[in-house]
Amino acid sequence: MLDSFLRQVTKDSYGPISFSEKTSIPSVVHKFNDGFSVLGWGRMPDPVSDRGRIAAGVFTLLNETYRTADAWKKFLRSPEALSFRKAGSSIPQSGSVSAMLNGISERLPVRSNYLGVIDEKCFKALDSKAPLRSEHLLSPEGLGGMLKEGATLHPVCEFFQEEKVPSATVMGRAVWDASIWRSQAFPKVLPFQFLCHFTLNESSASELKASDLSIPKTAALHTLQAGTSWDFPVIELVLPQDPFRRRIGLSEAIWITGLSADKLQELMLSAAWIAAFGRSVIRGFGLNLESIELKFAVQETLEPVLVDAFCLDEMGLETAGSRFQYETALEHYRKTSWHDAVIRAKTQALHSGSSEWRRNCVEPVPLLDPRVKTKVEQEFQALAGFFFGKMSNVL
Repeated sequence: MLDSFLRQVTKDSYGPISFSEKTSIPSVVHKFNDGFSVLGWGRMPDPVSDRGRIAAGVFTLLNETYRTADAWKKFLRSPEALSFRKAGSSIPQSGSVSAMLNGISERLPVRSNYLGVIDEKCFKALDSKAPLRSEHLLSPEGLGGMLKEGATLHPVCEFFQEEKVPSATVMGRAVWDASIWRSQAFPKVLPFQFLCHFTLNESSASELKASDLSIPKTAALHTLQAGTSWDFPVIELVLPQDPFRRRIGLSEAIWITGLSADKLQELMLSAAWIAAFGRSVIRGFGLNLESIELKFAVQETLEPVLVDAFCLDEMGLETAGSRFQYETALEHYRKTSWHDAVIRAKTQALHSGSSEWRRNCVEPVPLLDPRVKTKVEQEFQALAGFFFGKMSNVL
């Protein structure tokens, strides 16, 4: 079983399991469940029926497609990939960018190992096994035994241990001290994530600040408004530990990690390629990918490893003007006094240095109105219908 620290870090995961004969990287089995969160506010009290199974199914489908070499090669020869290259090569002062695009495409998808995930229903059966060993997942006998018990396996990214980034106070102002990242053992997850936008809706446009943008200059700042779209994504670097998910600049990213400018550019271009491929795949299901958030780990050689690609909560999906990213739930919560309490607590955390802003938010999370909850569940079923068609009700 997990020790208290790892249980806190991995949350809904079972592990770590080290396979010395396979890899030296700790791995986990992840659990999808019916709980949901919006805007980093923590888990909401209402479960959304079938959300866990839908999220696991979408994750499975997209990752299996992504890991198919023929699918990647087909995309590289597509008109979409050609438009992506042209847009990337038109970046001002982009001689090095243009030269790197094709070279990076030959090395992608970046290395990403997968074990398995199980849904909420089957997780308890596995959790009763102590300890969980590699043969429970990898051997035909172990796999067969799990399937007989009703477990459903799906691909999942390897887990890379992340230490919580502590906050500190300098001259009375809270700062997020990411220097601990440099002392972590490899491979380690980057302390910021790549948020790739292919278009901006009203909500995302209102959150952008020109001073904080970390974008390849594929678009002038005056074009960053709702309804604008690009073949090469606008990329922001997001600090997930920050109460307001602050965006950082390129210089700050280099300072935090000690990466070279060339290595950071390589990571950004890798993220752009992966996002473009994801957009192409998702279009095949009749959906538009407005944005996708990608997380990378780096090995000791600084080779990138993709972590948690195609998680449902980290994709902005849209069709015919309808968005599938908890807009209905958000509209409900924004009208409550609890939402105001959240903003006050997060603002206080910025000044007090308290990293756990939730402790300052004493008002409980309100339940969804039954009509709102029904609508949210209907939206998830509609989303599942795009990916699975008539199978969505039997995932």
